[in-house]
This record gives sequence, C-alpha cells and structure tokens, in this order.
Amino acid sequence: MEIPGRSCPLAYRYQPEALAQPARLKADTLYLVGGLYGNPAALRALLERADHEPSGPPTIVFNGDFHWLDVDPDDFQAISETVLAHHGIKGNVEAELASGEGAGCGCAYPDYISDDIVDRSNQIMTRLRATAGQFPELVDRLGDLPRYLTASVGGRRIGVLHGDPESLAGWRLALEAMEPGDPLVRRQVGWHGQPTTTADLLDWFHRAEVTVFACTHTGLPYAQDLTDHQGRRRLVINNGSAGLPNFTGTTFGVITRLSTDPQPPADGLYGITLDGLRCDAVPLAFDLHWWLARFTEQWPQGSPAYDRYVARITGGTPLRLQQAIRGAVTQTDHHMGSGG
Repeated sequence: MEIPGRSCPLAYRYQPEALAQPARLKADTLYLVGGLYGNPAALRALLERADHEPSGPPTIVFNGDFHWLDVDPDDFQAISETVLAHHGIKGNVEAELASGEGAGCGCAYPDYISDDIVDRSNQIMTRLRATAGQFPELVDRLGDLPRYLTASVGGRRIGVLHGDPESLAGWRLALEAMEPGDPLVRRQVGWHGQPTTTADLLDWFHRAEVTVFACTHTGLPYAQDLTDHQGRRRLVINNGSAGLPNFTGTTFGVITRLSTDPQPPADGLYGITLDGLRCDAVPLAFDLHWWLARFTEQWPQGSPAYDRYVARITGGTPLRLQQAIRGAVTQTDHHMGSGG
C-alpha cells in the first residue's frame, strides 16, 4: 500500500552511475544550500554572505527543499525566482509541487519516523500546494530542475544530491543511518533499519565517480570522510538545513562550502581538506526575530507547521555540534558560538 509521505515514487529513483557524467558546472568556490524551507531571512543571509566571500563570488547550488513553509505568495515567488537565477536541483517538495502524483509531501519517511510527523508534513504540503497553484509557470520550471547534479571544484568531482545516491528522497545518508552508529542520535530519532556501511559508501563513490557526496533532506548535519581501496579520500557532507537551526541551543542554519582556497572560513564549524579541496560546514546566521514573526504569521499556534517546527526555530535540535564531526573531520578553531 502506497502511504502518502512514506512512499517513494519511481520517478525519484536513479542509480549512482547517473552521476558519472561530465560535470555540469565548474567553480572555485561552491555553496550548497539544502533545506532552505521557505525562509526568506535565510535566503537574504545567504546572498549577503556570498557577497562577502573572501575567495571571490561563489557559485550557489540549491540542492532541494528551498520551499516548504513559505505559503505567503510573495515569499514563494521571491524564493522561486532567486533559486532559478542560480543553480539548483529539486527536492521532494519541488518534485511533488510539480508532479501532483499523490505522494503527500514526498518525504519518503522511513518507518521509524512517527505517523504524527508524516501527517503534519502532508498537511503542510497541501497548504503549500495551494500557494504554488498561483504560479504555474514557476512550478513547471521547478519541476524541470534535475534530480542530481555533478559539479567540479578545482577538478574534484562533487555529487550534489538531495537525498542519497539512489533516490531523491532517500534516507541512506541520514546521520542516524551512518556507520559507525551514534547510539545517542539513533536513540533520539528512534532509528532502526539497514545501516549504511563503509562498503555501501565505497560502492556508491566508485559507481558515481565523485570525491564528495553533498546532500541534505534528512534534517541533521554532519561530515564523515573515508578512504577507498586506492587510498583516496572521500567525503559525505550533509548540511542538514539552511533555513532552520540544526544544533542544540543554536539559531543558525548550515550550508556546505567547497573551495580551492585552502584557508578554512573564519566562521567555519567543522571541515576537512581532501587533496587540495577544502570542505566546510558553515553557519548561516539569519534574522531569527524577523523569521519567527513571519513564520507564526503564516503558521499560527495550532497549525501543523507551528507544532512541528516552532521548538526547532527557537531552540535547535538535540544534536550537539561534536556529534556532526565524524572520521578525520575536525572542528574549526574559530567556529560560531552557540547563540548564532
């Protein structure tokens, strides 16, 4: 039985070999922005950060779910037009807005995610779909975005994903699925299922012919490196969400920065250098008070999004920064403090 919010449409699926294509874009510095979730304040903060990037203007790629909480038509239009002026791939939100296939939110939630979360997400999607219906041309353009993208930064190939190397809405690169497992994270999210092993990752990296998998979708950020059979370093980096807080007691989003500039960003959270490619998670500090007011105006108390997100907006998640730093990835010396 296909359950809206849990089912994964066939159109979402692909194979890692699909990424083994010529790079569609080349950059010296790449910003990967996943899970903006309709937050205009985070979008403004992103563009301002890009204007002040020390290594020069970055190439910006939005890797899905840039829409979600933006049921205000002006916000929806502005976010769509800004994203489409840069590079992007669609997330499950954009795929569902464009397809109308009845997969609910298209999140393909695994069974350890509660029915309550699935129901609220489907309700949010129903309301967002009503807003999107006012902009059929923009929705068509969002639907035409690719499901994945291969980029090149300083000659290093980057597999840009929304979910995982087999599905736009896949959960195999969720922090809770990764081995070695983090018992606390797994306990907090109620995880059970098939873990993602080093062998799984190496198989995907080999088939996709990339050095980095950069993803989002599953909500919690982390970076984890590994070494393949030829002694080459590989990295999975999940930015969690650009438009929502990610760590306990914080109020900033997170984006991924990949650069040929060897200098770690001054405000970086954690990162690693792989064969000349600098890979970092960096904070996206947006105007929390403005965003909270905008959010509650559209999603008042008692609405599905308020119940689902207000605690995260005001206090982050249970995840501690140190839990996102895996393998040989290291914390940046001058990372942003807890307040954002």
